[in-house]
Amino acid sequence: MFERFRRDLQRYFMAESDTGSPGALEKLKILVFAHGLQAVAVYRFGAWVNTEVKSRPIKLPLKALYVALNETVSSLFGIYIHGGADIGGGLFIPHANGIIIGRVKMGEDCMIGQNVTLGVRPGVGPECPRLGDRVFVGPGAVIFGDIKIADEAAVGPLTVVGRNVPPRSLVVGNPMQILKRNFDNAGLLYRGGRMPPSSPAAPSGPVEVVPEAPATPATATATG
Repeated sequence: MFERFRRDLQRYFMAESDTGSPGALEKLKILVFAHGLQAVAVYRFGAWVNTEVKSRPIKLPLKALYVALNETVSSLFGIYIHGGADIGGGLFIPHANGIIIGRVKMGEDCMIGQNVTLGVRPGVGPECPRLGDRVFVGPGAVIFGDIKIADEAAVGPLTVVGRNVPPRSLVVGNPMQILKRNFDNAGLLYRGGRMPPSSPAAPSGPVEVVPEAPATPATATATG
């Protein structure tokens, strides 16, 4: 968990800095004003409590603290990240408000825009999306159900994703269409298109993609 959060910090410090290489004072400013980073920190704390703390007398007060912090982040910043989500290091949320991340599985160095929903498909089942490494999800996008977004894919703004997305693809629209293949999303993910130095954290691994399903208009909305 700590290695993943270290990667989160690397992403924020590089992306939010005026120069890309902040000093101590600028790092402090980012920690105070980057609401997305604060939400990610609360999620990481909750994941640590849920998976690593075994002693019940210690876990109960820490769990209560996590719930209070999570409710505060959700109310103040409009960012909800399910405590059962499995998210690799380097999660970057540049803008707050309207973000719901359910019990997803997500790889390293993903970026989530504002007003994004990642969750279950009502009336179908409890499965949540699985995102690979270095996936970009644009503002207003909705990804729901047992969906697989492969490594280095990009989901355009306001896109409703109801079927699998191949690697290095740019998808847009509702119903979703593949606009480009072999698309380089580094310019969307990283400042100047440059990836921060690799962290020692082990990546979550690629997401296997099943064959694409036929395009159909989406009629359901996702929930966390």
